[in-house]
Amino acid sequence: MSITVSGGCHCGLVHFEADLPSADVEVLDCNCSVCAMTGYLHLIVPESAFRLTDGKSETTSYRFGSGKARHIFCATCGIKSFYRPRSHPQGISVNLRCLDPDHGLNVTVRSFDGRDWENAKATLDQSQR
Repeated sequence: MSITVSGGCHCGLVHFEADLPSADVEVLDCNCSVCAMTGYLHLIVPESAFRLTDGKSETTSYRFGSGKARHIFCATCGIKSFYRPRSHPQGISVNLRCLDPDHGLNVTVRSFDGRDWENAKATLDQSQR
């Protein structure tokens, strides 16, 4: 049974929706420098399942390291509720912590060693086969 979740930033200017195939989801808890500091929990969705419903003009972005990940923030409150991750370049990473309350998901949290990104990505790819 598919489910649609919604969420956004702290001030409410940025809002999104994402379609998920099931309420049972796995999120990645990454320990890279940015995710560890912000407490980001990655719910990866295909780009086609993600809709930015409000606030496109209210966002700004940041890139570092390889520059492949596009970190997108609300320009007003600074919250990163979603972004385009390096690990899934054809997807969108939604921050589980930015979903609206009562989202109804059954969440399993899995560690992702973003400090050793290349090995962690290879392990993730193997587990998804």
